[in-house]
Amino acid sequence: MRNPAPRRPTGTRRIIRWFGLALIVVIVAGAALAITALRNKEIEDWRRNLKSISGMLADNTSQTMFSAFLVLDAITERVQQAGIMDQAQFRAELASPAVHQMLQEKVRGLPQLEVATLVAANGDNINFSRSHPPPPMNLAERDYFKAHQANTKLGDFISTAVRNKANGKWTFFISRRLNNAQGQFMGLVLVGLSVEALTQAYDRQVNNLGEGTSITLYRDDLTALARAPRLDEVIGRVNATGSTHNNIAQQKADDAVVLVNTPRFSTGQNVLRLSAVHKLDRYPLTVALVVPDSIFLAAWQRNAVLIAGTGLLSVAFVLAGLTVIARSTRQRELSEHELRESETMFQTMVDGAAAWEYWLWVDGSQHYMTPSALQFTGYSVAEFERDPGLRSTIVHPDDRPLWDAYLAQLSADRDHLSGEPLDLRIVLKSGALRWVDHSCRPVFGPAGEPLGRRATVRDITDRKAAEQEIRQLAYFDVLTGLPNRRLFLDRLGQALSATQRDRDFGAVMMLDLDHFKRLNDTRGHDVGDRLLVEVGRRLAATVRDRDTVSRLGGDEFAVLIAGLGSVEPHAARNAERVAEKIHTALNLPYALDGGEADHRSSPSIGMTLFSGHAPGLDVLMKQADVALYQAKDAGRNAIRFFNPTMQATIDQRIALEGALRVALAQRQFQLFYQPQVNAAGERTGAEALIRWIDPVRGMVAPIQFIPLAEETGLIVEIGQWVMDTACAQLGRWADDDQTRALQMSVNVSARQFHQPDFVERVKASLASSGANPKKLMLELTESIVLDRVGDVIARMQQLHALGVMFSLDDFGTGYSSLSYLKQLPLDEIKIDRSFVRDLVDDSNDAAIVQAILAMSRSLGLRVIAEGVETEAQRVFLRRNGCTAYQGYLFGRPEPIEAWNLVAA
Repeated sequence: MRNPAPRRPTGTRRIIRWFGLALIVVIVAGAALAITALRNKEIEDWRRNLKSISGMLADNTSQTMFSAFLVLDAITERVQQAGIMDQAQFRAELASPAVHQMLQEKVRGLPQLEVATLVAANGDNINFSRSHPPPPMNLAERDYFKAHQANTKLGDFISTAVRNKANGKWTFFISRRLNNAQGQFMGLVLVGLSVEALTQAYDRQVNNLGEGTSITLYRDDLTALARAPRLDEVIGRVNATGSTHNNIAQQKADDAVVLVNTPRFSTGQNVLRLSAVHKLDRYPLTVALVVPDSIFLAAWQRNAVLIAGTGLLSVAFVLAGLTVIARSTRQRELSEHELRESETMFQTMVDGAAAWEYWLWVDGSQHYMTPSALQFTGYSVAEFERDPGLRSTIVHPDDRPLWDAYLAQLSADRDHLSGEPLDLRIVLKSGALRWVDHSCRPVFGPAGEPLGRRATVRDITDRKAAEQEIRQLAYFDVLTGLPNRRLFLDRLGQALSATQRDRDFGAVMMLDLDHFKRLNDTRGHDVGDRLLVEVGRRLAATVRDRDTVSRLGGDEFAVLIAGLGSVEPHAARNAERVAEKIHTALNLPYALDGGEADHRSSPSIGMTLFSGHAPGLDVLMKQADVALYQAKDAGRNAIRFFNPTMQATIDQRIALEGALRVALAQRQFQLFYQPQVNAAGERTGAEALIRWIDPVRGMVAPIQFIPLAEETGLIVEIGQWVMDTACAQLGRWADDDQTRALQMSVNVSARQFHQPDFVERVKASLASSGANPKKLMLELTESIVLDRVGDVIARMQQLHALGVMFSLDDFGTGYSSLSYLKQLPLDEIKIDRSFVRDLVDDSNDAAIVQAILAMSRSLGLRVIAEGVETEAQRVFLRRNGCTAYQGYLFGRPEPIEAWNLVAA
């Protein structure tokens, strides 16, 4: 009888059972470890990728900021050139249409710049690039204004973003404090950056990476300036509680990439995110790139499911035998296939990026290259594999030495296998040229050993073009293409250094165009611009290639001449020959309307020599400017060399200008009155003549300060004081029976007459004084009535309707036209003293006076002769029909007190 089989397992069975259990534990643990390792690898690969992308975004943002700061520098330089003294001058100088045009030119062609603005010390917007005059707006409550007001030493300030209520667009501003020479706060210059234009690159990356990605630009205080995708409730606000913000605040590295766990408020569940931050090198800004786990763990999740399934099948294999083994083998093959697909997906993501990448082993052999090489260079990956030297062959020949030095540095640095990014040009297979940025990063093995390097090549052709455009705006004049003041001063500094070395002489010339404003006013600014372009072209054609021609602004040009010789007299003669050549070229006629050369323009030129011991850039420019002033003072269309006597004259002029401003503030002026009489010797009125009684200089002759007042613009305020004072005296005469019939003649300057509110000012003077308008005679010179005739006639008619009379002063000394005389509402013609002085002895003067009197009778105009000093002159004038006189024969100009005594 056979024994029943034992129910308890044998030792072999137990061993198999325990072995199977141990094998299951190993399979489960191995699967868990594989899933964890794969997850860590996926996250690390994404870290590297996001680090590269955030760095690229930071570079793009830096370029945008760089262009904005260049524009800020250019506007600041223009403001500093104005030499602002006080707030009133700040407003007057910088609220002009010319400054508005300058602001427009600075932002034109830069779509990332929204606006350029000038702000006064009280916050008023006094000029900006969009329109002129600017709409009334006060910016005193903006964060940038308060920041500069609170901290006098604050540098450039980047404001929070603000939203335009009209169009919904966001803008943030870069602001810079403007001080005068005494350090007083004058205002701000602002450059506004369009958030929409800035985030275009952000939007492209968000679309490439997928839904849930966000890219945000922060200030150092964690204020969000821009975001893609756009989220209005985030922009312009500070949120220092989020994990990404903590990453920015805590990380000291420029490009930290961390894994953060944040709650999703819609579901209450936590979401893993990769947060990559990159701080900009030169600006207090940080780019933050955030990618959710739904993107960077997508491939891992698929692979993790496969690995887990593989583990379960392995367990089933242990339990079910050979069938399960076969199935597990199939699953393992599927898993390997999925892993290859995952690697292919990663390579596809890298291949689809904007960069071209290739990996090299330590020995220099190629390991991997993205297919984007074909798109980048025109050469396929296979061609690069067949010819390893092709990577160097495509480098532009001019950049080959730079590339060879770069490779030598990498070869010498085998421990790190990296180098600084290199900008160079490559020649595509088609022959086209492109600018690229080439950088290397080391690749290390598990034990930290260097395996090779990963090279990344980015196309920066557009960036280089933008940099060239920015350089053109920063260093060259927009209208003429000539170097601007900044580049001219830089080259002058180099020339000074060269003369120290070579012991040679050079020259600085400054020139401007005589009566250029008249061309602008009469034929338009477009014609004036064409003249400036043609002048710049002639100047450049006249001098050598090594010399520099610059447009400093307006109609002012500068020329730098080098290599004039080592002996000063010889150098001076050479410089004078160049100046004469320029003078001749610029005096030739110009064809400004596309037809015949019918316009003539003359230059005034001032120049100074320099050598190695020159006193400095500012002094040289001032000396040339002094010589230019002397050329203009000599009657224009002249050339003058600087000498110390010129400087003394200018110093006297500056001192006189300062004293004139003090005289205006302290009312050191007084009106003297010269009688005007009729044929019977009876007084019919007086001419009001201004006198300046200085406490130190004493009585200053009008011939000394009136031209200066005209040139500086002070004549407007002085002329208004004369008008107010003369009208007040006319009002007082009206209260006395003996003087009620007297009239008052007042000289009006050209600048005063052409003020937009001149008519209103005359009306105000008459109204406040109570004077009779019919007793007021305004004396105009021929230069006034011949300039903008239509406007002059309209203005005269407005005053003539009130009863105000007009006299044409100094008649016969200019270029009067009879056709104009017939149009003008004149009441009187005044014969100039230069014809009266010799009319008894000079037949020419006598004939001129007789012609003036005959013409006046035919036009029905009253005639008065000034400068009558002898009885013979009066008799001649009376005999020829002139019955009104003014001159020393009838009385000298006297203060009103003495004049009244004489009248009594």
